[in-house]
Amino acid sequence: MSSFSKKSLMFNIGAGALILAAVVSFVRATFARPHVEVCATRYHKQVSLRLDNAGLPLLPSDVQAMSNGHDEGLSDNLSIAQFNQGPAKFAMGVKLVSGTTEQRSGGTPGGISLPWTPSTIEQPTAACLSYNVFLPADFDFNNGGTLPGLFGTTSSGLFTELPRFSSNLAWYIGGVPKLYVETKATADTQQGALYDAFERVFPRGRWVRVDQELVLNTPDQANGIARLWLDGRLESDVKDAALRTSSTMSIAGVAGDVYFGGSGTVGKAVTDATVWLSPFEIRWN
Repeated sequence: MSSFSKKSLMFNIGAGALILAAVVSFVRATFARPHVEVCATRYHKQVSLRLDNAGLPLLPSDVQAMSNGHDEGLSDNLSIAQFNQGPAKFAMGVKLVSGTTEQRSGGTPGGISLPWTPSTIEQPTAACLSYNVFLPADFDFNNGGTLPGLFGTTSSGLFTELPRFSSNLAWYIGGVPKLYVETKATADTQQGALYDAFERVFPRGRWVRVDQELVLNTPDQANGIARLWLDGRLESDVKDAALRTSSTMSIAGVAGDVYFGGSGTVGKAVTDATVWLSPFEIRWN
């Protein structure tokens, strides 16, 4: 075989391998990730968390008044600023101080816990939460942390009431995003389940759109739904969630948690950082 023929054959084999790799990548991206229309387009009643009054940013104490006294860390770690560019005109900045971990840990608490239970929500059994989050470009993920999600409880809707369920976005070692679903029957009895996302690293240095959907299960049956989208792409699609044991339990609002640790992680802030969040939006039908 001539030198030219050998080179031609090697080129064709190499080109074929590249094409095959591209096809495999396309198939994985197209078929491994199911398509479900983002929940924000399917729920039509809506309430948003206001972060301004007559065009001026609220104070942390104003936001604190919306949490029914069950917030943590707002006075120390929350600020509200106006943005000329971004997904919203006003956003919440959550300060994460080096060495801190989740608010309810035994260590040095950091970040915030902001339960938001809007009075206009109508005790739905299905709802959609939307917000945007900005992690600094040099954000150190360490061993994990927690971002906001939906929660629910009995008809009173109090965040401290048990039994309670929640579904939070979390990041893990290396910034791997996951959906963490937890049920808490009593102060000493809780169960948590982790669900992987297709995205392997949570984006940093830009705004990321987050949409989460919860559809409550029939009491005592594992047929609830928990979904997560990032930038409109479905990341988790859970169809066997056991969230409630009683028909008196419904979705109550937002578990506005932002801190290292929690959600089954053991992370701790290793550098000072500020995480920005656009106003929470809850939708239901």
